[in-house]
Amino acid sequence: MTVVALGSIKGAPGVSTTVLALASVWPTARAVIVAEADPDGGVLAARQRVDPEPGMVSLAAAVRSGDGALTAHAHVIGAGVRAVVAPAAAEQVCAALSVSGERLASALARSGDDVLVDCGRVTATSPAIAICRNADLLLLMMRPRLDEVMVARHRVTALRRVGVEPALLLVRDGPYLRDEVASAVDAPVIGEIPLDRRAAQALDDRSGKSPPARSPLLRAARHLAQALATQPQTVGAGGP
Repeated sequence: MTVVALGSIKGAPGVSTTVLALASVWPTARAVIVAEADPDGGVLAARQRVDPEPGMVSLAAAVRSGDGALTAHAHVIGAGVRAVVAPAAAEQVCAALSVSGERLASALARSGDDVLVDCGRVTATSPAIAICRNADLLLLMMRPRLDEVMVARHRVTALRRVGVEPALLLVRDGPYLRDEVASAVDAPVIGEIPLDRRAAQALDDRSGKSPPARSPLLRAARHLAQALATQPQTVGAGGP
């Protein structure tokens, strides 16, 4: 099984949408579950009209007593994706991650399924840093624009100081090419996600309908999901 953490450099480049897109096209031979660990609060419960309990907060409590079964705290949301959702209140999520971060990371690794974790905006002091550190791969999403490149350069250096080695996933909304970003930030760029608002809106639809399989977002997600499911270390090193 594989644990992939996804987060952002700054702003809202679509981490939650990308996690859902990846989960919806994950290789069918492998079970996958989404986990929301965004310290700023979860969004999936509101978007999908599900109760945030059970969810990340109840899972954080359970792992402290030695029970870390993710499926017991998951909902089935749009397109049949299983998700451990977080409440919208940042204080609740931060408290859960701060108290149970290492135990949650261990529970994700022991789940038996592949896990895609939405870690929100990732910094070296994030309450989700234990999950990022213990994941098989941390993908930082960013736009290839000067302001985000400058922030990413310092962010990657800070993360390395706390034992996290990230790779970059670009949201195609800026003038710079992936090789230029990789050189400027000194981190591998493993792929690009297109701006596809129609497909993103369909993923947020709680009716369970998936976006068209040939939509730009799902085409990019399918290619990336195949590589992440089978060879995350190679992907993180700048491979396929």
